[in-house]
Amino acid sequence: MVTTEEPTGGSRRVLILALVALVGTVVVVLSGDVVQATASGAGCGESWPRCDGALLPGLEDSSTAIEFAHRMLTFVLSAMMIALLLAVRSRTSRGHHLRRVALWAGMFFALEVVIGAMLVVFGWVEDDASIGRVVADALHVVNTFFLVGALALVVFYAMGGKPLPPGLPLRGDGRMLSGAVLLIAIAVTGAVNSLADTLFPAGSVLEAVRDELGGVAPFLLQVRAVHPIVAISGGLALYGVVRAVSGRYADQDPTVRIVYLLIGAQFVAGFLNIALLTPLEVQVIHLLLAQALWISFLFFAFRMAGAPDPRASASIEAVGSLS
Repeated sequence: MVTTEEPTGGSRRVLILALVALVGTVVVVLSGDVVQATASGAGCGESWPRCDGALLPGLEDSSTAIEFAHRMLTFVLSAMMIALLLAVRSRTSRGHHLRRVALWAGMFFALEVVIGAMLVVFGWVEDDASIGRVVADALHVVNTFFLVGALALVVFYAMGGKPLPPGLPLRGDGRMLSGAVLLIAIAVTGAVNSLADTLFPAGSVLEAVRDELGGVAPFLLQVRAVHPIVAISGGLALYGVVRAVSGRYADQDPTVRIVYLLIGAQFVAGFLNIALLTPLEVQVIHLLLAQALWISFLFFAFRMAGAPDPRASASIEAVGSLS
């Protein structure tokens, strides 16, 4: 099993800032989901970064309050990211692996802000069902996963984790990479599914199925059924990937059990989301579990990257027994 060293001195401050930034990013992601689910994307009008043309708008309208709260959370996260980048820069030299990853996180965060601004400026909010919005939402999700992934790696390094060797995927003949791709594919189809649920709410599960299978149904309704298929098959495949790669470390590494638990929790949350017709509370829990699963899988991958290959260890033991 791979372990990480206890952070000391300056690395402890970097670790705290990285953890705060990681949690803050998840909170902002969840608040963005609330914005979409409540159709509050136009709550601040088309002005950005101002809200309704002012720095402090009136909050009598619920849509304005929700969108403004999301923007304020993003502003706070911006300060967290700047503090993290400055702390890493002051404690590492040029070319250091921790500095490189922190810079990647900063880049993904900046891109996240740009995509969010584009949604507002181009009017891809509220009841807009254009292809542009679908593509922008998909890119938003992919970039969010990259941002969370980079911050998770900063946390891993700040905890004393070994630098990842070049040339990912690291072990398992590409299975780690396939697991990451599976999770991102599930998230992207989930984002499209969530958008369809917001724009075309169904009165019952039967009505939703009938709409999805209808020949004249809008594009978003026709692809809504894709997510459950991708999520179920992808979740089972992810379980297989983790089981195959972890090998004999499955009983020793806690991240393995956490990943298994979160996969099961996601199946339950997904079923409830469909059965209860996607209530906001279940959507937020579903998304929170998705972020937790992504982070847990990444930590599993980071830890396995430095673990000795069980096959190599078995060969060494066999040679030792013969000598």
